[in-house]
Formats: sequence, structure tokens, C-alpha cells
Amino acid sequence: MFAACGAVAMLILGCDSRPSGEQRRGPATQADVRDGLFHSVAENLDHLEDFDVNQIMPQICDRLNQWNQQEKPKVNWELDAMIAELPAPMTALPVVKTLDLVQFRLPDAWFLQESVWLRDASKLARGDQFDDVAVAERLFDWVVRNIQLEADLPPDEPPTSRRRPFETMLFGRGTALERAWIFILMARQQGLDAVLLAIDDGEGKPPRPWCVGVASGDNLYLFDCRLGLPIPGPGGKGVATLAEVTADDNLLRKLDLGAEHPYPVKHEDLAHVVALVEASPYALSKRMALVESRLSGKRKMVLSAQPSAAAERIKKLPGITAVKLWQEPFEVALWQSQLTEAQIAEASREMYLFRALPTLSAGRALLFKGEYDGEKGAKKHFLDARPSDEVIEDYRLPNEVAKKVKRENISQIEARQTILMRLAKQDASYWLGLICFDQRDYSVAIDYFATRTLEKNPRGPWVSGARYNLARTYEAQNKLDEAVHLYEDETSPQSHGNQLRARWLKERTAPASAVRVENPPASGASQDP
Repeated sequence: MFAACGAVAMLILGCDSRPSGEQRRGPATQADVRDGLFHSVAENLDHLEDFDVNQIMPQICDRLNQWNQQEKPKVNWELDAMIAELPAPMTALPVVKTLDLVQFRLPDAWFLQESVWLRDASKLARGDQFDDVAVAERLFDWVVRNIQLEADLPPDEPPTSRRRPFETMLFGRGTALERAWIFILMARQQGLDAVLLAIDDGEGKPPRPWCVGVASGDNLYLFDCRLGLPIPGPGGKGVATLAEVTADDNLLRKLDLGAEHPYPVKHEDLAHVVALVEASPYALSKRMALVESRLSGKRKMVLSAQPSAAAERIKKLPGITAVKLWQEPFEVALWQSQLTEAQIAEASREMYLFRALPTLSAGRALLFKGEYDGEKGAKKHFLDARPSDEVIEDYRLPNEVAKKVKRENISQIEARQTILMRLAKQDASYWLGLICFDQRDYSVAIDYFATRTLEKNPRGPWVSGARYNLARTYEAQNKLDEAVHLYEDETSPQSHGNQLRARWLKERTAPASAVRVENPPASGASQDP
């Protein structure tokens, strides 16, 4: 499984990403582990952006193996029974066959990093909320704003890449299914049961993914990652439950955009709703159960999954006809295990920017933490990736580097580096807009979204995300006409949801005598995040 993913990740983050002139920390010395091997690992995991990843990731595995050998920690673990649902090619994967082993390997360190990012981002998004549904709304809103929606590939077109959650978070874009995966894992970090709900159309086909259901009390609350909206409850208030939409077809029909653009789920579909429980191979391993059992306080995070226990809870909720293990994490692992060298090179192309300009990856990790300001904050890292256009155009290899390169290759390297610098500047500008929005610095956020992203790169990679977040910024300023215009005048993969949002905003601002408001914007649309 890890042949592609791990090799690519090592390429991404293996270079120095700290500001110019500042030395990164290397592997810990013996003095650094005076409080114990496990303590040093936990400390390093909280500050991975401070290290040379080529050194720290192997060190984390070595330290965990030493800890395991010396202390021989125990944990109550057994192989989850739902593994038996997997088809033979998936159960034959090495990562599945070694779930009971306690020897840590490099892929485990990358899963730990992924979990740190999910913990940090979910804690940041949750804020001061404690009610289950309010927490879920905050987490969902973070995903929609921070993970730009990409269109699905046609069913008959083979994927050129299949992302793990840490890749989706790093890139800041993903399909509806990849969004759902992130949302489910963030909910788990905050103690919430979340499952992917799918429609079983029969005919022997796999269930058709629909939306994420978050369990609270005796209900599943519905969040549609393709719309970028929670499904509104009766009267347009709150978040609808599966029981409510099953009982009242009108709730789903309010998501239609006329007869030509109906919402793709109909009332009769709800007779066959399957809950798909997420559990990646690493989360099922004894190794992760051991580490999770030793983490506490601010370092505590969820590393393991118990799909059978979750299935028992979910199947008791109204509207669910079956509960199954979600195979997507294993399909990703199987796809990666079968890549040729040429396919690995193609799949890693998206990662190359982070290898060449690793200040971006460090900035992303700090963004997830909410550490925005100061010399070591996310804003400084992203600003370092935004040299002036003149500097980019006039870029030349440093003399000490050029001396080591064949002269006929210098111009090619300089041209490639110029392209990478332009791409990095686009990414950094957009992500700085997200930070300014979170800090409620709306005028600066508008500058980054409107001027430095949309006007500067009208065909760039962040057009749909910038338009959506610009509209959200206008909403926060109560400039609803500007927001509605942006939601209506676009054709992004999230167009259906954005047009619904525009419709609800117009209903909210229309005279009371002219329209009955049923669906006000949900998930913090008109309030500060």
C-alpha cells in the first residue's frame, strides 16, 4: 500500500521549510528523552513542522519500537470482526495482514501525522461548541470552506490518483467522497459517530454514496458534502435528521432547483439506506491502539477505530436498513499497492510543489493548528511563498547550485522553478485569504480572494474555492447582494448547493409579505466562524 503514498510523502516534506536563515531541529539527542521514549515521540508529533521530516519520521518509528521493547505495554485489542466483510484482494494486503503486529514502520508515522492534523483542525473548528449537532456544524463548515470541491471522474474513467485524508488536507481540495472522509475523521476526533450514508439501488451494485450522517441521541443528522450544506430541517430550521426526511419528502424536494435540476435523492430511495462505517487499516491495528492508550491531556487523539461497536450503535437508529464496513480506505490502499513506477511518478506530480517549496507544507500544518501569526506562524510561511512577480521572472539558480549543474540544464531548471514559484504564490494567496477570514479580517480576506486570486489568476486552480469563500466573506459583512451574485453566477462542482444558498439568502432578505422564509442559510452562513 505504502509504496506510492509513503514514497511520495517523503518527497513532499523532506526539505527544510522554516524561514530563511533559521535552522531546523534534527533528531532528538539522548538528553531530550530523559522523560521517556514515548514522551519524546508525543512531543515530536506535536511539532512535526519543526523538523527535517526525512530524519524525524524514521526516528518516531525507532523510538516507538524501543519503547515497545523496553516497556512491553499492554492494550485490550482484538481484530475487528467486520474485517471479514472485505473481499479477498483487500484482506491480502500486507497492511491488513499485519494488523496484530506491534513493530512500527514508516507508514505508521505518516498515519500519526495525519491524525495530528485531524485532531488539530477539528479542535480549531469546534471552538467553544459542546452540543453534538453544533459541533458537527462547525466541523462541516470547516471542511466546506477549506477543502475546495472537485468534480467526480466519469464512472468509466480510471483514476490517476486516489488520495488519503492527509493528502486531501495538504492539497486543500477533494471530491465529495474525500470531503466526507475528512468530515467523518474530524468528527471522530471530537467524539462523534459519523457514517457515510448510501442508497442501495439493488441490482447487485455497490451502494450509492449520499451524505454524512452524524449520530446524536436517537438520530442521524444529515450533511451533504456535494452541496456543501447541511440538509435543512422542518421549516428550514436546524439540520434535518434521517427520520425526518424519511417521513417528509418535502424536505428533500426543497433541495430541487426546478424540474431540470432535481436533488438526486428521492423519497423512495430512503427505503434502502445503508450506513458505511469508516475504519482505515492503520486505525484497526494493535500498534495504534497501543499509542492511543498512552496519550493524554492536550496530546490525546483518536488513533483507532472499532467499526463493529460503531455498527451496533448506528443500526439501532431510525431509517437505517443495513450497516457495512466502508471499503474506500481499503480500495485506496489496494490501488496504491498496484501502481507501476510510471504511475507512481504520475500520482506524485501533485506533490512535487510541496517538495520544491516546503514552506507551503509547514504553513498548512500551522493553519490546521490555528497558529497564524508571528515569525513561526502560518502567515509568515505563506508570505515567504509569495515573492514579487519581478523576483519570479528574474529567478536564477544560485551560483553554488549552478556550478553543480550541467550548463545546458540550467535554463530548464530555472524555467521549472519559475513555474513552481508561480503555483506556490497562487496557493499561498488563497490560503492567506482563509486565514484572514478565520481572523475576521474581512477586508484583507477580500483582497486575497478577489484581487490576488480571482483577478490575478482567473483560470487558476482556486477559482471556485475563492468565489465561494469571497461570498462567505460578504455574508459575514452582511453584504448579501454581493454574496448572492457570486453564488448564482458560477458553474463549480458545488453549483447546486451554492444556488440553494443564494435562494435562501434572497428569501431571508425579501419583504415578509412577499415570501415565506423556509430555508435560511445553515452552518454559520450569516455569522462569524
